[in-house]
Amino acid sequence: MKKHSVSVAFFVTILFYCSCKQKKNDVFPAIDFIRGQIANVDTSVYRILKLVPMTDSTYDTTYIKREDFKRLAKDFLETPDISKKFGGKYTEERMMNNELGLAVFIATTNDEDLEVRRQEVRILPDPPNDKIKSIYIERLNGNKDSSVLKRMTWYAGRKFQVITITQKKNEEEKTSVMQVVWNDQGDD
Repeated sequence: MKKHSVSVAFFVTILFYCSCKQKKNDVFPAIDFIRGQIANVDTSVYRILKLVPMTDSTYDTTYIKREDFKRLAKDFLETPDISKKFGGKYTEERMMNNELGLAVFIATTNDEDLEVRRQEVRILPDPPNDKIKSIYIERLNGNKDSSVLKRMTWYAGRKFQVITITQKKNEEEKTSVMQVVWNDQGDD
């Protein structure tokens, strides 16, 4: 137990130092990580399932061909990579969530013209083998007549989920959920 608390204390110290010395657009490269995960699934032997909720307790489950996986993950692949552009328009807050035992990197912007509104990366600290647990990205596209909000979560090495909330002028908000699972071993 002592070794664990020393490594966490060391990680928190490094995390604090890095956040103080952080450059203006030093944002975690989440999209590059997700691209690597997609390439890994493309060469894996996992069975791939698409789940769409029908009711609170039932899902429409479909087996997906490996060649269709990338198409289903297109919302992630089409997301602008905020680590490579938008110089200085995102700020990243780095903190340790002791309750979850995770380091959390949260990038946000105040620029309402930018599509990516929030990016949150959760990392299980275990130096030198830190492990990314999940990546959450919030994208907003809109104009004066409609908006589409996508809340996307990538669970490293296991699954992803895309929640799409569509709002058209003078219409009710519509929500759809899609989850794709390729490795159902593990926890959220």
